[in-house]
Amino acid sequence: MDTPRIKIYTRSMNLALYNRAMFFLDLPYPKVRLTDTTADGYLYQLIQDEEADIIINIDEDAFVFDLERLKSLLNYVIENDYVNCGMPDGGVVHLRRLNPLVTNPYFNILNVKEIRKKFSLKEIQEFPFHKDCYMDIFPKNLLTGGYEFICYEPYYLFFIWMSQNFKTLYINAENHPDGVSTTLCDQNNEPFLIHTWYSRMYNNDRIHTKRINEVVRECEKTYKHKYKPSLKEIIDSNTQFYWNFSKRKLIILKKKIFAIIKS
Repeated sequence: MDTPRIKIYTRSMNLALYNRAMFFLDLPYPKVRLTDTTADGYLYQLIQDEEADIIINIDEDAFVFDLERLKSLLNYVIENDYVNCGMPDGGVVHLRRLNPLVTNPYFNILNVKEIRKKFSLKEIQEFPFHKDCYMDIFPKNLLTGGYEFICYEPYYLFFIWMSQNFKTLYINAENHPDGVSTTLCDQNNEPFLIHTWYSRMYNNDRIHTKRINEVVRECEKTYKHKYKPSLKEIIDSNTQFYWNFSKRKLIILKKKIFAIIKS
């Protein structure tokens, strides 16, 4: 491939979280933030970007703490003609015991130029989600945990279709010490990214918000730079948190009043 046109895409629901994730992605590529999209519609939308050959797809709660390892992985994927790269959605970490043929879309490197050549939504939707022969190309050494051949998410058929039509690089992952997050490894099995999961809970749930912030601080130590949110971001984040907190208190109060009236 000639020098590929590379973009970074993120399906985002929280601007504060998105800004934190992008802080760690100090790469000279255009960044595209998509909002109000479905899980599978987002993927189909980024594939149709004719101005991109390679896309780094990354969630807003996935934080890269070793940029050099990510760069190395990106080059490895391109040089070895992989069309998809990511973590199996089953058999690797304790949280995900689902289909290992699928690479969970919290992080992917996708050769969308090649995908577009064969892309057919009709073919994907009609693609049988499992046959025994599908696993012939899967690196069995990665399977250290439970998994199940199911069609669990709306984007599953897309990734299963890709696994049988293109070359996929399945990369390993480890359970993070916080008991929820996942540490993703590169092609050399070296960690470079932490995915916290539960981004929808950020500024909506105290426990997950605290846990995610702790992961950000952990990544800052390795990254050797500290994220500094803008004043507007601080105000917006706290306003959102306290509004959600107050709204929950109001719902609880209404339930108590209704119970008293009913009794």
